[in-house]
Amino acid sequence: MQGSYARRERRFVQRWLEAGLEVLFPPRCVGCEAKGTDWCSDCDRSLSRLKGRLCPGCGRALGSRGTCPDCEYRPLPLVVRSCARYEGPLVRAVLHLKYRPNPRLAAVMAGWLAEIYRREGWQATLVVPVPLGRERLRQRGYNQAGLVASELAKALGLPAEPEGLKRARETRSQVGLDTLARLRNVEDAFQAHPPAVAGHTVLLVDDLYTTGATLSSCAQALISGGAHQVLGLTVGRAR
Repeated sequence: MQGSYARRERRFVQRWLEAGLEVLFPPRCVGCEAKGTDWCSDCDRSLSRLKGRLCPGCGRALGSRGTCPDCEYRPLPLVVRSCARYEGPLVRAVLHLKYRPNPRLAAVMAGWLAEIYRREGWQATLVVPVPLGRERLRQRGYNQAGLVASELAKALGLPAEPEGLKRARETRSQVGLDTLARLRNVEDAFQAHPPAVAGHTVLLVDDLYTTGATLSSCAQALISGGAHQVLGLTVGRAR
């Protein structure tokens, strides 16, 4: 009883502190610096949402193409959908969350992903974020994909398992690498925790889809760990 009371008291104090900080330092839109919100309606309308004809596998917008050249060459071991193209205000939002732990912005992004999940009619049983390496986690103090995954799990009423995947080895940054180099960089880089993921349809969450190399490696690790199926959601998709 005492522990429960102490937790409620801490949450009460935290809410008051957050309210006081908002009065002193009103939030600004991470996309355009407008006052009063972390993400404004103008920036939301500017998102280049991925819709229309999408690749059944990677979620690429097909347009007039009959098939997806990426998936014809290298099918993914999971189904992926992304919210919007990685451009404009979304670039600033993703970078903001990568270097600042902003739970309100993470909740906004989780809302976008929840819409996609429901639209697709998916039936996942567990939410797992793409993990950071130990060194990057030590430097930042948090995992941005983990923040979004946690908020998404709340929105969908699903359990989240932040320890469902871990980095089996450190990898170099994927920035600047071509597709083949990205695949080699993350090959066998992830390891699932079988007691946590076995038998589950896993909803894998990351902030950005570029070539699919990281998500593919994660999905392979989850399936090797006993996951029944892997579904992927990302906030942005790079061109």
